[in-house]
Amino acid sequence: MQVVLLRTSILVFLHAALFSSSLSQAASKPAVETILAIAAKQRDNYIREFRNLLSQETKTFSIFDRKGDVKKRRTVVSTFIVYQFSRDEQGIAEFRNVILVDGRKVNDADKRAQEFFEDISKADSVGKEIAKLEREGTRFDEGLSINGLTLFQAPVLADNLRPNFEFSIEGMEKIEGRDVAVIRYRQARETPYISIDPTQMVADGKASVVYDIDIPDARRARARLGGKLWVEADSGRLWKETRILTVQPEGFLEPVVVADASLEYRDSGFGILTPRDITFTQFRPARRPEDFRKEISVRFEYASFTKPDVEVKEAEVKNSRILPQ
Repeated sequence: MQVVLLRTSILVFLHAALFSSSLSQAASKPAVETILAIAAKQRDNYIREFRNLLSQETKTFSIFDRKGDVKKRRTVVSTFIVYQFSRDEQGIAEFRNVILVDGRKVNDADKRAQEFFEDISKADSVGKEIAKLEREGTRFDEGLSINGLTLFQAPVLADNLRPNFEFSIEGMEKIEGRDVAVIRYRQARETPYISIDPTQMVADGKASVVYDIDIPDARRARARLGGKLWVEADSGRLWKETRILTVQPEGFLEPVVVADASLEYRDSGFGILTPRDITFTQFRPARRPEDFRKEISVRFEYASFTKPDVEVKEAEVKNSRILPQ
């Protein structure tokens, strides 16, 4: 099982035909199902290849006041590594070894990481490993714990989620000289795999997106996911993605946005596009739609990804070979 966590935030569990026509700006739109099929395969390839990479990650938190102005910022720099669960050969998650907070070095970061991996190797279940990873990597994160946006792409393409969405090609664009289809998606049917109530999370190992957001009677709030995918037409590689979560609590005439995210990728030397810039924003729920406001956002910036000199598993971890951008 592959696990993704975002708290105040989000819990996401993701389980993890070439289109060969060369498209020009004036060419007709390719069939959306063709693009989605190769994009789903490419997402699996992304997870498979990405598990062997690491980078330096800079997270910048912005906390907003009632007027929408930034009242506080925090910057956390970490070594970002993909961690393989010791009791599940296929299971992977994100691990962050924090090295700087607001420009100040974290004392004995390497030693702490070594001790952490020695401790986590003693965990007697994957669930306990997940909890330890989250606590360690997000201890400076201003109450917004986010894991999984980096490691897992486009959850809407998962086999059990995709049938619940409507997809349409909005148009074609050029990104770095490549033909990219802009695909809009909209959740059309309710599914237990998407909600804002963690107590209702489906624990069957299939892909699910569960946001932990404090809204009265969350079970009846009609959480819906939508957004866009920028998919390279001939390879299925994802260059950009947006995700917007809306809810419609009882008594609201229209849905309101409670969280959104934008993800951008760059080319790499590893056969996949790797993350460059990710921004997640959460809104404060209220009793009236007009009182919903932006509460906190976090921006993830990544240096060029490299391959680690060890497999990150159990008691093995190093901070070496991180190349500044």
